[in-house]
Parts: sequence; structure tokens; C-alpha cells
Amino acid sequence: MIELQDGILLYHGSYIGIPEIDLNRCFGGLDFGRGFYLTSSYEQAYNYVHLSTRKAIRIGSVPENFNPEDGQISVYKFHYDPNILAYCFQGATIEWLHFVAANRKKDLFPQLLKKYSTIDIIGGKIADDQTARTLQRYISGVDFGIPGTPEADKITIKKLIPNRLKDQFCFRTQDAINHLEFIRSDRYGDIKL
Repeated sequence: MIELQDGILLYHGSYIGIPEIDLNRCFGGLDFGRGFYLTSSYEQAYNYVHLSTRKAIRIGSVPENFNPEDGQISVYKFHYDPNILAYCFQGATIEWLHFVAANRKKDLFPQLLKKYSTIDIIGGKIADDQTARTLQRYISGVDFGIPGTPEADKITIKKLIPNRLKDQFCFRTQDAINHLEFIRSDRYGDIKL
């Protein structure tokens, strides 16, 4: 797991470039709760542009004829400050699993929501489209057993580990956002990976 270090470049894939981050526009119900999500993987941000574009078209944020090639990868530099509270989960652990489940279904593991409520930045593995299905099956309690039981946790972690999960960082407070320097946005259609 990559740790946040001074000067690290972080990326955000979207249908638009985001030079000014507004936490009020961020959604809840995501892996680490409400916040602005970034990754240290340019490729991961690149791959997210299509998903973001489809979602923007579906909810009417852009016209139906919006060209996905016009999507953007915003690049930021993180400026470390010891006063910012950051926590990074070190892998797909049981506590990571429970915290992600709690953010997706509030009545699961409320003690973890409280435990991490004062953290400005939370980092860890990302639950992508592939892993999201596994997490949904875990949360539902139908396929793997009751969430939080050793058996359900073991089955779910075992199914997630082979996916080589990438990282994500959720900037949850304005103070954390203030430590990001916008560098540039790259047009999706101009990028050759």
C-alpha cells in the first residue's frame, strides 16, 4: 500500500477537469464515506473516466451526446502537514472490509464509522466494479453468511485478494483538500497508455 508522502502525485478521473474541489458535490455511500477520491495510479484514474462519463450522462450532468474522449484526468500534488489526520488500511483486511461495508450500509459496524469519523484522509484498497459485486454479496448476508462472522469475513477476503486491488485516498475534510495543489487536467482522448 502506498502511503501519502509530501509531493506525491494523485489522480482523479472524471468527465470534467476539477481545478477547484467542492466537497458539497461529493457523494456518500462510497468505500470510505463522503469525500473526494484520488489514486496514485494514473491508469486507474484513466479507467474511471468512462464510468464517470456514463454516470454523468445518465443523471443529466452532461448532454447525451457528450463525447467521452473529452473526459479528464485531474492531477494533484499532495503537500504533507503533520496536523492532518490520515489513516491508510494496509491491505484488504477484515477491518477494511467492515469499514467499507459500514459506509455502504450504515447499520453494519457503526462502531467503525465512529472510530474513523475524525480522520481527514483515509487510504486503502479500492473496491472496483469486480470487487463491488463481492462486497454487495457480503453486505447482503445471503451468499457468504452474516456480515462480521469469521466465516463470511474469511470467504469475502479470500475472494477479494486475487483481484490485486489498487489504492484510493478519500479526502474527507476541507482541511485535507487545502493540502492538494491542482497541477493540470489531461484530456482522456489525448492519452496513450
